[in-house]
Amino acid sequence: MEQLVTNKINADIVLREPPKGIRFGTDALLLADFAMPFIKSGSCIDLGTGSGVIPLLLLGGGVNASFIGLELQQEYARVAAENAKANGFEERFKVINRSAQDYKEIFECGRADYVISNPPYMRADCGFNNEHKAMDIARREISGGIEMFCKTAAWCLKSGGSFFAVYRPDRLATLVCAMRENGIEPKRLRVVAPSVGKKPSLLLIEGRKDGKEGLIYEPDLYIYTDNTHTEQTQEIKDIYSRF
Repeated sequence: MEQLVTNKINADIVLREPPKGIRFGTDALLLADFAMPFIKSGSCIDLGTGSGVIPLLLLGGGVNASFIGLELQQEYARVAAENAKANGFEERFKVINRSAQDYKEIFECGRADYVISNPPYMRADCGFNNEHKAMDIARREISGGIEMFCKTAAWCLKSGGSFFAVYRPDRLATLVCAMRENGIEPKRLRVVAPSVGKKPSLLLIEGRKDGKEGLIYEPDLYIYTDNTHTEQTQEIKDIYSRF
């Protein structure tokens, strides 16, 4: 077994990750920050939890909720469970090693208060095949696309429960259609761009199960202060400091 890579997220949380997979990045951090003020006490399911970074960020940030991380890849599921235990959250963060396609066998219908996900962004037929299978599964919709994640979220959520996701801006229409087809109404949207005038790189979205129409478009989030991309904005610095 290869040596795991260890990262210190903040003063309290330590994250260990498989060396040949996708590592913890800005998208997970921004999604956790986007969702954190709205996740109160209750139950939250993280679809595609990977090494467990999003539940760990939220728990480490003081969120008073219990988490279930669903992860297809066995190695990642094992590492996520180990990370939960190593950080003292094994009672509030459980990991299940199954596919989201099996959602009806895994989860009771309509019991979760929140579902959160950083799903694969790329179509299965898009881009090149990575030599490491784990990387391919995490990046590309090989084992299921956003439609499956939204269907799973809709099954799990209570009426009025919230779904949080980070996704690619160029696939916004696909994301919104998948949410609405499964009874999740988009309620809050924020676009992330490298700097002013640059093309958006990510989007953050919140939807509500059985929600009414009405979308709040939040101010764009910029990573850097200018196009040289050498100095981070104060908002990004504040997000990092919160975690």
